[in-house]
Amino acid sequence: GTVGVASKVFGSIAKKKVNVTMITQGSSELNLAFVVKNSDCKLAVQALHNEFELAKIN
Repeated sequence: GTVGVASKVFGSIAKKKVNVTMITQGSSELNLAFVVKNSDCKLAVQALHNEFELAKIN
């Protein structure tokens, strides 16, 4: 599997001071869902895009 995915996810949003209120994970380390306050949603998404370099995906 891919090691460190959850660490990258939660580390990147923690740097932005976004609090996670609920976490769930499926059978794969790549299947991850979590809940943040609506007011923190945009900041969390931006942090994830930056961490995983999603702007480079076409």
